[in-house]
This record gives sequence, structure tokens and C-alpha cells, in this order.
Amino acid sequence: METLIEKKLNDILKKELKKFKSYMLELDYEEFKDYPEDKMFSLYIYSIINNPVALKKIKNKSIKNGINPKKFNDFIYISMKYMYKQEHGLWSWFEADYFNIDIEDWKETTLTYTIM
Repeated sequence: METLIEKKLNDILKKELKKFKSYMLELDYEEFKDYPEDKMFSLYIYSIINNPVALKKIKNKSIKNGINPKKFNDFIYISMKYMYKQEHGLWSWFEADYFNIDIEDWKETTLTYTIM
């Protein structure tokens, strides 16, 4: 589900993403010059999550362009959850393996296993 809505959002928000990328390149050209488009999109989503006014504008624009409000909310919820996990270093073993997260970035695992 996330991939489909990401593609739709990426198409709807092309203008905003272009402005965001230009802004990020102005801030630090060396860091962002080779940034892949999917990572730039994720960074953009993370930046609007922390700004309620921008999030509301993006949500309204997305709904106006045919995105289902429930799917949009689910996508934002998943993004917020992932962002929280990144900030607090909370990963399950599956997530760490799937996302290839270094053990140094773990602060705590979210699942417990008992060895008998």
C-alpha cells in the first residue's frame, strides 16, 4: 500500500518536491547533490510531519487530486511511526534485518525472546 500512495504523492507534489530539493541543495550542496529521489521524498515527508500547517496543506492538495483521505492518514501514520522508531532507536529484529540497520543504531529492541 505505501508504495502506491508514495508514487501518487510523488506525482502530485512534484512542484513542492522540486522547491524542497532546491532549498536543501542551497543549505548543503555537497551532502544533497547525489541524494536519491526516494530519500529526498522521505526527507520531505518527515519535514512536513513536524509542521502541522504544511501537513494540512499537503493533505488538502492530495485529497483534491484524488488520494483517499484514509490512505493518506495511514501513510502519514506509518511515516510518523517510522520516524519515532528512528529517533528512539526502537527496532524489532525483523525491521533491523529488513532495513539493514546497524547494531550501533539500536537503543532497544521492540520484541523480547526467551532462550530456554
